[in-house]
Amino acid sequence: MFKKIQRKLTLQYLTFFLLFVFLLMIVLYFAITAIVLQQQVQELKLFQQKEHYHLQGNNIRKDREIEYDANRIYFYYIFTKDHKLVHGDESIHGLSNEIDSLMIHAKDGDPQSIEWKGEHLLLLKYHQPQNSNGNYMIIGQSVTKEHHLLERMMYTIIILTLIGTIVIAFLSHYLAGKAMVPIKQSFDRQRKFVSDASHELRTPLTVFYSSLEVLESDDENRFSTFGKEVITDLKDEAQHMETLLEGLLFLARFDQNKLPIKRDSIALSDIVHNMTKSFERTLPGTIELKTKIEDHIEFIGDETKIREMLYILLDNAAKFTEQGFINVELRSLTDKIELIVEDTGLGISEHDLRHIFERFYQATKTQAKEGTGLGLAIAHAIVLQHQGHISVESKLGQGTKFIVSLPLQNKKD
Repeated sequence: MFKKIQRKLTLQYLTFFLLFVFLLMIVLYFAITAIVLQQQVQELKLFQQKEHYHLQGNNIRKDREIEYDANRIYFYYIFTKDHKLVHGDESIHGLSNEIDSLMIHAKDGDPQSIEWKGEHLLLLKYHQPQNSNGNYMIIGQSVTKEHHLLERMMYTIIILTLIGTIVIAFLSHYLAGKAMVPIKQSFDRQRKFVSDASHELRTPLTVFYSSLEVLESDDENRFSTFGKEVITDLKDEAQHMETLLEGLLFLARFDQNKLPIKRDSIALSDIVHNMTKSFERTLPGTIELKTKIEDHIEFIGDETKIREMLYILLDNAAKFTEQGFINVELRSLTDKIELIVEDTGLGISEHDLRHIFERFYQATKTQAKEGTGLGLAIAHAIVLQHQGHISVESKLGQGTKFIVSLPLQNKKD
């Protein structure tokens, strides 16, 4: 149980760490990208201010003139209102033939990040409203190196995050284990107390019950009707307390892995058939017992405990069903044996359903029903002891279905 809690704590720590780092990584990446972009746009605007005189009508040459220099940081192109390229300084060969179509829908002064033939470009488009005759300029620069730098930075962050996750996983597991030590010690002390108290209280309770029987059978003591009722009530309460102590002792031994279990070959089909037949005689006329039991199903386990588990489920179904039916099914599937106990009783709310196998827990709508609150916890422990699984399906007011799955191949130790 504690190892399972430790794993959950480790998983939670890792989840919070990954979410935090993931959000931090996203914020950091976009922040750096925005800062770099802002700086690049500002540099382009400064360059545009230096070169804007090319847009003046008397400075535009009639012939097309493109100067190419691969080492140039910034490039620009001058176009007429008819989209005719008339002048420019180029640093990426061949870009002049396509740049106008790439920026055809760009707004004036709005920076555009474009990928062209493996190059990442930052481009700006400007019109000069006065004395430009509709001419416009496209300026830009290659930001491929910066783009690759950001990519490498992101890959580095991811690698560091993975390394950090591994470190945090070991650290979280270690810290979760440390945190569980005092809890485990407290739980062990409580569990030992329950076991010892349950064991020690059995003897005085037996003496108390025997004394009541002696008083009840003593002919010399003539009790009044009220006195006899008191003795009967005390015997009932003593029996209820004995049942409670037996349940606590069973669960305490189960927690400590000291609960003995037999591994005998048992005829499960016959057991379920005989128990349901006997149980049917105890049901009121308003409840019908239906059975669908597959024959010749064998199982290796503790017959006494299997009987107790089935009785708990049947008794629980009868206790919370006023009218309708109780359905019991037993079948052998490909890889398991499945036992189903279904009723049309009060049902269980979604809030109560997740706590149904907890000790002393009783559903909100059924607290008035007599019981110790240990029955389903004991049934759950018996199923787990046989390497099985028990689940429950229920809707308030529509009934409850318990599904017990037992391993088909259950070998002797």
